[in-house]
Amino acid sequence: MSHFDTTGQLALFPELIDSPELPSISTLPEFDRALHNLIKMSDLGAFISITVHGLDKSFSVHARELEIPEDFLLDGRGDAASQQIHLFPESLRHQVRRLSYDVKRFFNKENSFRTPFGYFLFRPYFRIWSKSVREQEQRLTGFFTDALSGRIYGNHFMEAFETGYRFLESIKDETAPWEFSDKLLLGDLKEFRKKIKTENLTLHSLDKTTPDFPTLAIALKTAHFPTDLITFLKQVNIQFDFKSIHLDYLKNVEITTVDDVINLSKSIWSKT
Repeated sequence: MSHFDTTGQLALFPELIDSPELPSISTLPEFDRALHNLIKMSDLGAFISITVHGLDKSFSVHARELEIPEDFLLDGRGDAASQQIHLFPESLRHQVRRLSYDVKRFFNKENSFRTPFGYFLFRPYFRIWSKSVREQEQRLTGFFTDALSGRIYGNHFMEAFETGYRFLESIKDETAPWEFSDKLLLGDLKEFRKKIKTENLTLHSLDKTTPDFPTLAIALKTAHFPTDLITFLKQVNIQFDFKSIHLDYLKNVEITTVDDVINLSKSIWSKT
């Protein structure tokens, strides 16, 4: 597991972005004032957004999306769609949601204030926050390792796959030239994934007239599901992005205290 300090920041200068609507600073004094405020703000803290990735994986099966010929489907099933199919059962997803909420419990009135996209974290708490992220990642790893070790993760994967697979079986007409296995094996599904990768197959390019179409279709729909716990854990990460502010917002204000940043934040997002 790992976290990422990405460069998902708002541009400092309008010429660096595509939108022509952001006003630019036109005088040197304005630029100096804005830059001074940006430095003062960075001394106070930073805007950050937090996302926990990789926890809740799901998919659904739509006849239209798979471009299945009407003749291959039961009457009236041309628009058939499954419910959302999750990798994990609801009881486990509930526990995972609680763990993801715990990541944000670090933030309080003493170390930050909320913004529409996340938080403004005060600088004295940067290192404490980094330590908290590492601890939460270890907690997530420990939880999933305890809950999904052995064959448990693989069983959840196979159950989700089979749910989508059997949905296709339930809407097919007897004219469909498809074959459905009584028992799916994880080893076979890995081979289908290799075929998809080797032949660069997509849902659009799949031949709907081949016997293995249902397996290939669901293999594509579940391509974002790791087949083993180790790979799943590598995809789980706490991502936090440090955000900057367009300098134009800083040219007509004075930033000296956290309250100034709070007021600036309110004024910016009241206009958006």
